[in-house]
Amino acid sequence: MITYDELADGLEEAWMLAGLHEHLLAESIVPDSLDRIYRVELFPEHPDPLTEGASPPWVEMTFTWTPAHQLYSEGRDISPGLLELSWTYTVDVRDKADRNDIELVRAFNAAVRLALRRAAPDMPPPADYIAVEVRRGYRSSGDKPAPAYVQLVGTNVTDLGDLWTDHNPNALREALRDELIIVAALLHALGETFSPGGLGGYRPVDTA
Repeated sequence: MITYDELADGLEEAWMLAGLHEHLLAESIVPDSLDRIYRVELFPEHPDPLTEGASPPWVEMTFTWTPAHQLYSEGRDISPGLLELSWTYTVDVRDKADRNDIELVRAFNAAVRLALRRAAPDMPPPADYIAVEVRRGYRSSGDKPAPAYVQLVGTNVTDLGDLWTDHNPNALREALRDELIIVAALLHALGETFSPGGLGGYRPVDTA
């Protein structure tokens, strides 16, 4: 069975091996339900310092460890339910506010295809590997609103259900390493697309 500590330790090892480092790691317990929430924000290597409007693409990973997960990991005869890692990729594109949503989403998806070719060339590139949306915020400025932020936000999940059956820490660690290699490749490809050279600039990759 998977244990919480093995999962948390395996994730930390995997993102270090993938060349990522955390800027925020938070673990909390929800008293009413006893759910344990694990959340981390991960960045690729980047020029310092991070400032508003000068941030590379990053990913937030979360999972919830429920009482059912804990009981199942202790060998109880109970259905553990789903155990999924949720990934949310964020790309700050406020300096691309003049580009329409279709262009931005197309560039994001092209970067995803590029990353998958690099990190997992044998994997058929699924059309819906990451669901992406454009988020625009505005502030009042004179007679018309001005853009306050523009972000591309992509989401997907990793299902760890197949790893429940046998207590094999090595299999879990290998699966997490493979996943984080793809995550790191995605962040670097998004950075190349929207922040070539580290920060700033834009290189369309619609034909990639």
